[in-house]
Amino acid sequence: MRRVTLRPGRWAPLCAALLLASCGTAGGESDEGPAPGAPAGVTADAGSATSVHVMWNAAGSGVRAYEVYRGPTKVTEVPAGEHMVDVTRLKPSTMYAFTVRARGADGRLGPPSR
Repeated sequence: MRRVTLRPGRWAPLCAALLLASCGTAGGESDEGPAPGAPAGVTADAGSATSVHVMWNAAGSGVRAYEVYRGPTKVTEVPAGEHMVDVTRLKPSTMYAFTVRARGADGRLGPPSR
């Protein structure tokens, strides 16, 4: 076992750098510019007894991807150029609620769709 003696002042720059690096916002988000808006026009149409086509309109410019949720659970993420996804492995005769959120180029997540 090797013992290390920390001397006052010697580690201050390193500790300050570590503290600053750990003070970023959660999820790699930044405070630069506004977060993307909520996607509008979300629809969900049955594709089969166990799948649904979820579709939406673009949420504006600066969107990197869209996250699709079934209730509170994220089921998939698609690139910004796509505005439709098939959600599969659903139970027949079961009610589901789907929402879509846009993720900006800077990583910020916008509000959920209606």
